[in-house]
Amino acid sequence: MKALILKEKRKLILGEAPIPEISPDELLIRTKAATICTSDLNDIKYNHFGIKMPMVMGHEAAGVVEKVGAEVKGFSVGDEVCTHPVMPCGECVSCRRGLYHLCDDMSHLGLNKSGAFAEYYAIRADRARLKPKNVSFAAASLAEPISVCIEAIERGNVKEGSNVLIIGDGPFGIICARLLKGYKPGRVIMSGHHPFRLSMSGVLTINQNETRDIARGLLELSDGEGMDTAILCVGSAEAVNTGIESLRSRGTLSVFSAVNPPPAIDMFKVHVKELNICGSCNDEGHLDKAVGFLQNQAADFEELVTHRLPFDDWEKAFELAEHGKDEAVKVSLVFE
Repeated sequence: MKALILKEKRKLILGEAPIPEISPDELLIRTKAATICTSDLNDIKYNHFGIKMPMVMGHEAAGVVEKVGAEVKGFSVGDEVCTHPVMPCGECVSCRRGLYHLCDDMSHLGLNKSGAFAEYYAIRADRARLKPKNVSFAAASLAEPISVCIEAIERGNVKEGSNVLIIGDGPFGIICARLLKGYKPGRVIMSGHHPFRLSMSGVLTINQNETRDIARGLLELSDGEGMDTAILCVGSAEAVNTGIESLRSRGTLSVFSAVNPPPAIDMFKVHVKELNICGSCNDEGHLDKAVGFLQNQAADFEELVTHRLPFDDWEKAFELAEHGKDEAVKVSLVFE
C-alpha cells in the first residue's frame, strides 16, 4: 500500500508499506480521510517520543471496514467508522486505577503502531465507532481531536454560565471554542495572533498583536468579572501567566499544551486566589461523547476542515498545515 513513512527525523516520504495484519480483536480500515495534527508535525521534526523508524505516520482518521478480526463483535465489512488512535493495555498500574487514557504501555497509531497516513490501517475494535451518516469522512477524522478537547474543557471544570478563556488560536483552541456551545457557558473569549483563525472560533476574541495589556483587555471583555476557566492551547510561559492573571478566585487553568521551557509561575496568585492548575492529556473515555458532538454539530466541524487534498498532494497539505495560519485550520488527506 502507499503510505507516508518517517525514515529519519525531518524526512517524511511517500513510499510502499505492507498492508497491516490484524489481530483477532482488530479491524482493518480502508482509509478515506486522515487529518494532519500539530503533533504529527512535531513528531516529524523532533521525535520527542522516540519513534522507531521507519514508521508509517498519522493518527486522526476515518474509513471503511475492510476486514474484521475473529473475536470482533458489532462491526461488519463495509461499515463506515471513525477511530481513536490510543489503545490502552488494560493491565498497567494506570489502567488498573481506571486511568486508561494515561496508560503506561499504550499503543498509538503513528508512534509505536503503523499509522493512518496510508491506504489501510489497523485499529482495535473497541477504539472504533460507526460514523454518523450526516458527517463526512474528513470531519469524522476529528473524533480523537474532539475527544481530547472535551477532556481539556472538563478538566477545566467548565460549568453552565462559566466564563472561559481559550489561550491560543490553533486547531485545538478552535475546536474547544466550537465544543463549548454544548456546555452553555457565559462569556467565551479566545486570545491569539491570527485574524483568520480567531474569526473561525465563533466566540469573542482578543488579538494579542493589537492589544498592549492583555490582562486588562480580558477583564474588559468579561465586564470586569474575570474568567472561571482558562484552557491553555499554546505552549508558552507567557500564555501560562496570561491564564493565571485572567482567572478569578477559585478559577482553573487546564493545561492542554505542553510548555517548554518550564515557566515561572506566580505561586502567590495561585495561593491567594485558591487557583486550580491541572493537566489535560489524551482523554478519559470521551469517544462516544465526541461522536455525539460530531453528529449534533456537524456543520461546525465540517467548516473546520478548511482543506481536503488528495493523498498524492501530501506535501502541499503538510505545507498548509504548518504554515497556512491565515487560511487553514484542519487539513485533511482524502483517499479515493
